Amino acid sequence: MSNHLIQELESLYRDSMTFVRINGDCTGWFPLLSGLFNLIMDNCLKDMKVVEREITMSHSLVNRFLFATYHVKLAHSVEELQDLISSDMRVVVLLALCIRFQVVRCLLPPSFQWKVVDFSWDESARNAAISTGAYVSENNMPAGIARWKNKLFITIPRWKKGVPASLNYININGNQTQTLNPYPSWEDAFVSNKACCVASNKTVVSAFRVQVDKCDRLWVVDNGVADMSSGVKQIAPPALLIFDLNTDQLLHRYEFKDEELRDSSVLTSVEVEVIGKNCDAFAYIPDMGSNALLIFSLSKDDAWRVECPFFHFDPLSNVYRVGGIEFFWNDGVSSAVLSPSKKSGHRDLYFHPTSSTKQFRISTKFLKDKYVPKEYIFSAAEVVGDRGPLSQATATDFDPLNNVIFYAQLNRNGISCWNTEKPLTEDNVPLILSDCTVLEFPNDLKVDQEGTLWILSNRQSRFLYDSMDNNEVNFRVLSAPTSKLIQGTACEKMTTMDRAFSLIKRPKSKC
Repeated sequence: MSNHLIQELESLYRDSMTFVRINGDCTGWFPLLSGLFNLIMDNCLKDMKVVEREITMSHSLVNRFLFATYHVKLAHSVEELQDLISSDMRVVVLLALCIRFQVVRCLLPPSFQWKVVDFSWDESARNAAISTGAYVSENNMPAGIARWKNKLFITIPRWKKGVPASLNYININGNQTQTLNPYPSWEDAFVSNKACCVASNKTVVSAFRVQVDKCDRLWVVDNGVADMSSGVKQIAPPALLIFDLNTDQLLHRYEFKDEELRDSSVLTSVEVEVIGKNCDAFAYIPDMGSNALLIFSLSKDDAWRVECPFFHFDPLSNVYRVGGIEFFWNDGVSSAVLSPSKKSGHRDLYFHPTSSTKQFRISTKFLKDKYVPKEYIFSAAEVVGDRGPLSQATATDFDPLNNVIFYAQLNRNGISCWNTEKPLTEDNVPLILSDCTVLEFPNDLKVDQEGTLWILSNRQSRFLYDSMDNNEVNFRVLSAPTSKLIQGTACEKMTTMDRAFSLIKRPKSKC
């Protein structure tokens, strides 16, 4: 090996930084002086399943080599390299430490990222918005995403003053730091700090997460409030809006009635079940603030409230530590996903409170009936399993191609998954992506109709309880094919034999 090539390889690690993860939290960054680096092989695990050879390592036989962290050794000859390895037992120690432990897959490069969020407007309008306080760059924190064709919708809840538009989109083929486009238009989306009401029935005041259905409709739950982190200001009644994405026109707006809400209501997301070829639908809307589900029937243009003890937070799971900030949340049910349709024509709705590590489900048979007795709801809901310590999750979504639910886990700065054809145990909910910087506070995720998982991280704990450094990247959107992410993990698609065995052991849901 030539000196020039050695120098080029050494330059790859010059001025490198790293951190250490301890119980899900991360140390600060420190210089990488020894040339240590992570070797992550995307398809290696699948290939190694057919390898049954053994090697000798410190008088022990090793037959499965999953992941390794190396000291890089460079030499001019094989003999010199052998001398280096033989004289440095740290290599053996490092290799020995890497046998048989859970693999967290390679980190995805961000598709989009921002230090601060800006919007697509002309210079004079932007300057006017800054001067009046209608736009305060550091007060805009993206929270929700959803993809439709070449659009990626991004929501910005009005936590603080200075958010010009809550519902926005970017072009998935655009540049990495592109500005946001208010939806459906600037005129409809803009809300000033002094607004007392909305000028258009298309206006979304403050939304967290949105949903795109197979009928090319965008479903948005608007809480109707501004300045949520201090003096809450109700600008419009909480409402459900449905847009036609092919025409950008509002198809329907339903304003929730007082009996469907509580003073503490916070509507965080929406899960949509399309019924039949005429695109009738039910929407399932978690009310995280008052521990309930709101059910909306499109054909009846009506909604009703469902309560259940399982919608409440777990007092043993309300402590979080993300980005070095410890906080306490008593958040109830915040996210729900639907299983495929069963023979009965109904589906299972999988749900969980944010401050809980347990997974629950209930058949939609009991939710679609406005007049079902409350005791039926409680007896129909059931605990599916526990994801394990520190597995509190904000958002979830279902991948119908692989029958897998993905979770955005806060305390672990990562993404986990569960194959719904398997029992829900800690071992069956592996952490497949994790990074204390790029995935700090994964707030939302969505599986699009092409089988791509989209992830939004936003450092929300810093935004709400500390401060952000606007010279750093604070918001990121990552994406990858779901099948690649679960390959070689407990979430990988089951064989026919595995599926049959799982059905024997796994209890069936109540219908």
